[in-house]
Amino acid sequence: MSTLIVINLIVKLTHYRKLPQIYQYDDFSACRTRYTDFVYCVATTKLLPDETNELWNNISFLSSNRRNFPHDKLENGICVNDHHVGAIDDTKLGKIVGAHVSITIYNKYGLQSHTDIESCWRNSSMNQELATSEKVFLYISLSLFLISIYATWKDYKGVISGDLIAAFSIRQNFHRLTKTNSTNALPFLEGLRVIGTMTILVVHSQLPMIRMPIKNTEDLEAQANHFVFPFINSANTHMIQFFFALGGMVFGLSCLNHFDSCSAFHGLYFVEKLVRRLIRILPVYSFVIFYHATWYKRVKRGPLEFKFYDYCSEHWWTNVLFINNYVLPTKPCLQYGWYLGADLHLFLISSSLLMLVWRFPRTKQTIAAIMAIVAFAVPAFVIYNNSTAATMTFDMRHALAELRTYKHFIEYYLPSHTNVSGYFFGVIAAMTYKGAVAGDHQNRVQTVLQRAFATCTIALVGLNAFTTVLPLLDLNPHLSIFHAVYGSLLKASWGLSYGLLFLVLGLKRESLLVDFLSHPLMHCLAKLSYCIYIAQYSVIYGVYTNFPIPLIYGTFNLIILTSATVFLSLVSAFLLYMAVEAPFGYLGNKCLSLFIEKGTIVNSEYYLTHSTQFYVKL
Repeated sequence: MSTLIVINLIVKLTHYRKLPQIYQYDDFSACRTRYTDFVYCVATTKLLPDETNELWNNISFLSSNRRNFPHDKLENGICVNDHHVGAIDDTKLGKIVGAHVSITIYNKYGLQSHTDIESCWRNSSMNQELATSEKVFLYISLSLFLISIYATWKDYKGVISGDLIAAFSIRQNFHRLTKTNSTNALPFLEGLRVIGTMTILVVHSQLPMIRMPIKNTEDLEAQANHFVFPFINSANTHMIQFFFALGGMVFGLSCLNHFDSCSAFHGLYFVEKLVRRLIRILPVYSFVIFYHATWYKRVKRGPLEFKFYDYCSEHWWTNVLFINNYVLPTKPCLQYGWYLGADLHLFLISSSLLMLVWRFPRTKQTIAAIMAIVAFAVPAFVIYNNSTAATMTFDMRHALAELRTYKHFIEYYLPSHTNVSGYFFGVIAAMTYKGAVAGDHQNRVQTVLQRAFATCTIALVGLNAFTTVLPLLDLNPHLSIFHAVYGSLLKASWGLSYGLLFLVLGLKRESLLVDFLSHPLMHCLAKLSYCIYIAQYSVIYGVYTNFPIPLIYGTFNLIILTSATVFLSLVSAFLLYMAVEAPFGYLGNKCLSLFIEKGTIVNSEYYLTHSTQFYVKL
C-alpha cells in the first residue's frame, strides 16, 4: 500500500511538472500607482489540443478529472505600459494583448492557443461619473440616515410625536432588537436559527476562494480529490434543508396555536400572515437589490469584476416577484436570493394545507400522511424524469461558473417543489409537537422520538457516507431508478432529522442546551438573521474582489477572509435592521393593523384583538 502511494505521488508530480500556471496576475494596485495613465487587461486563454506534445498529454490527463481545474484554460492579468498603448481603443488593445499572450505561450510551451479579453481597465473606467440611478441610491441612503438621526434626537428629548419618530428612532429600534419575543412557543428555535445562519455565513465566506486567482491550485485540487470530500460536499449541499425545516416548524406552530385559540375559521388569517411576511421581507430586499443594481459595481471595480457579475440591473424583477429560482436562474440577481423565492412558495403551499386542517380538523392525520408521501415522491420523480444525478457532485468547472451551468443545481437544487421535504417535515413536526402537548403524554412520546432521532441520524450519516463511493459506481442515470430513490432518501433524511431534533429539544423539560439556545442574546441575533442573509452576498463578493491577487490558498488567508466577511456582514445587518427593516416593519404593520381595525378587510373580533403582531418569523 505504501509503495502504491509513493508511485501515485510520483505520477502526480510528473504531470504537474512544467505545467502552465493557471493564474498569472500582475499586481493591479501597483500598476495603477506606477503608470499615470495605466492600462490593465485580464485575458482568458484556451489551449488547443496537440497530442504530439507531451505537455499537452499531461494537461489532458489532469483535466480529465472533473474535480481538478481545467488546465487547458489559463487566466492572465497584464499591466500594460501606457506609453505604448494608452491611446488605443479596447478592441485593438484586446487583439494586441491576446496576440502577446498566445505568442508567449507558444514560445514557452509549444502549444497553440486562443485568447479572449475579459476586460481592460484605465483611469477613465475607474473614475466614471455617477449615473442617475447611483445618485438616487445615495439620496435614499442619506435620507434614511438623516431621518434616523432626527428621530433619535427627538426621542431623547422625549418628543415622540407620530409614528415616523417611533419608527426611525435608533433608540426605539434597538429596544425592538433586544426585546425578547414572549409569544414564541419554542424559544430555543431562535438559537438554532442563529447557529444555522452563522454556519451558512462561514461556508459562503469560503466558497469564492475556489474562483479566485491562486498560486497553489494543486493544493485546492488535492482537497477536492480527498476521499472524504464528497461527504463534506453533501453536508454543504443539504445544509439549506435546516432553514426549510425550521421555517415549516415555526409557521406550523404559529398556525396551530391560532387554531386552538380561535375555533372559528377565517381564511383571511393566512392573507394577513402573507402580507406581514412581505412587509418584513420586501423593504430590506428591495434596498439591497437597488444597491446591487447601482452602487455595487463601484465596490467590486477591478480585474475580478467579471468573475462576480450579477444581473440585478436587468433581472431585479425576478427577485421582487419571488420567482428567481424558476425564471432566469442562470443569470441571477443576488445568487443566494433563490431561497427567499422557494421559502415563500412553500409557505403558500403549506398555508393551503393548514387551511384545510383548520376547516376540517379530522383531516389532520390524512394531510400529514400526504405531506410525508409528497416529501419523498416529488424529489424522486424530478430526478428520474429529468435524468439528473442523485445529488450534487463537485465539479471544478461548475464551481468556477458559480454553479450557473450545472443542470442538477438549476433543475433540482433551486426549485421550490424539490425542497418540499424539509418544509413539510417541519410542519409535520409542529403537528406532532402540538399533539404530544395536548395529549399530555410527553414522556412516552419523547422516548419514542429520541429513538427515532437516533435511528434517523444513523441513516443520515450512512446515506451521506455513500456519496464517497457513488462516483465509483457506473450507474447510468438514464436507465436506473437508483438515483431517484437514493436522492430522495438522501434529501428527506436531512429534513426528517431536523424535524425530529426540534421535537426532541422541544419536549425536554430541563436542558442546558435548550437554555443556551433560548438565551435573550440568541433572540437578538435571530432578529438580525434575515439581514445577515441578505447582506452577505454584497459583503463576501466586495471583500474578495478587493483582496490582493494572486493569493495563496491556505488556512491563514481563509481565516482572514472569513473573519472580515463575518464581521462586515454583522455590521451591515445591524445597520440594515436599524435603518430599514425595523422602521418599515413598524410602519407597515401599523398601517395594516389600522386597515384591519377599520373593518376594511374583515369585521371580526379576532382581528380587532390580535392585529398587533408586528414581528413575523421568516
